[in-house]
Amino acid sequence: MATWERRDIPVRTLATGHVLTAPAFSCRGRQEHPLAYIQANVHGGELQGNAAILALFDQLAGLDPIGSLVIVPRVNPISANQVMGDWVAGVYDFQTGINFNRGYVPLTGRTRENPSEFYVNPDAFAQAHRDAQLPEIREKFRAALRAGLARARSEAATWGTELKLELALAIQELAVEADVVFDLHTGDRAPRYLYIPEGAHAAARALGIPFVLEVPAHFAGALDEAAFVPWQHLSDAYLRLGREDVPRLADGFTVELGSMNSFSLSDAVTDARRLVSALRLYGVLEGEPETWSTPQVRCAIDHYRSIYSPASGLLEMLVPPGTAVKAGDLVARVADPSRCRSLPPRSSEAIVDIRVPEDGVVILFHAFSSIMKGARLLSMMTRVGPL
Repeated sequence: MATWERRDIPVRTLATGHVLTAPAFSCRGRQEHPLAYIQANVHGGELQGNAAILALFDQLAGLDPIGSLVIVPRVNPISANQVMGDWVAGVYDFQTGINFNRGYVPLTGRTRENPSEFYVNPDAFAQAHRDAQLPEIREKFRAALRAGLARARSEAATWGTELKLELALAIQELAVEADVVFDLHTGDRAPRYLYIPEGAHAAARALGIPFVLEVPAHFAGALDEAAFVPWQHLSDAYLRLGREDVPRLADGFTVELGSMNSFSLSDAVTDARRLVSALRLYGVLEGEPETWSTPQVRCAIDHYRSIYSPASGLLEMLVPPGTAVKAGDLVARVADPSRCRSLPPRSSEAIVDIRVPEDGVVILFHAFSSIMKGARLLSMMTRVGPL
C-alpha cells in the first residue's frame, strides 16, 4: 500500500519574520513515475479546488497507485489572506500588482532578463541526444529543466529574490518533476471549463468537462504552460531533426471548477471523479478513464473573446454561464440611474443592452454586479466545434 507524507513549503516571509507555508501531500506508488502534480487556490478566492482535493483524498484512500502524486490544496496562503471586508481579493498580489498565476519561469524561451539566452535550449538538447530513446530523453530533459530552475534561483539570489519569483519557484520546483499537472481554479461567474494543450483531446474526454479551450505552446506565464510548453518545444526540436517519434512527454491543465468564492463539498465528489479519471488515463492510477455523457465543445484560445462593458453601471446577466448564443442575442444589461435625464425619469435611459457579436458559448461574467466602463463584462468561446 502506498505511503503518504506531508511537508510544508515556504512561499513568503512577512515583514514580521513569520513564514507562510503551503502543505504539500505526497504519495509514492509502486513506482516514482508517472507522477501527477495537483494544486489549488493559487488565487485566494478560487476555492472549489480545495473541495475537489478533499474529495480526491477520500477517493484515493485505500488505492495502491501505480505512479506517484504531489497534491498542494492551499498553495498560496498569501492570496488566501488578502481579504477586504468579506471578500477575498486574491488574483493579484497586493505587494506587486502581479497576477499570482503569471510569474513562472519560461525555461525554454528567451527571457527579459536574459534576452539572448535560454535556461534550457531544446534544439541544443535534441542535437546532443539525437539518437536517445524516450526514457533517456525524458529523464535527461527533466534533469535539464531542474537545473534551469536552480540556475534561475541562483541568479535571482545575487540581487535578492523578488516576491513573485519566490512563490513561482517554490511551485515550479514541485511541478517540474511531474508528467502531468492539474492547476485547479475557478472563473468569476462561470461553469466548469478547461484549458488544455493543443491536441490533448483524450485528457479532455477523461475529465469530461463540457467546455474546452486549446492552448498553443506559447508561454504567457501560467503554470499549465510552464508544465507543458518546454516538452512541446522539445518535441518540435526533435521534429526539426527528422524524428517524429518524440511526443510531448508532459502535459499541464488549468481546470476551472465553477465560480469564485463558492465552495461545495457535494459538488466536489464529481470534480474528484474527473481527476481520478484523468489520473487513470496517465497511468498514475489503475483502471480505465470514465466515459462521460456530457457533450463537449472546444475552441482555440485565440477564439476565446471578451466583451468589455460599453457603459458603467449595474450588471444583470440574462443568460447563465455556459449558454450557447447566436450573434445579436441579448445576454446582459447594464443599468445606471444617473443616466436618466428626462423628468419624470425613465428607466429606458438608464439601461444599455449587451448583445454578442458572434455565435458561441458564454463562459464567464464579471464577478460583481457593479461594473465600470471598459471592464471585462463577459468572455465567450467563438468558432466552437465538437471535441
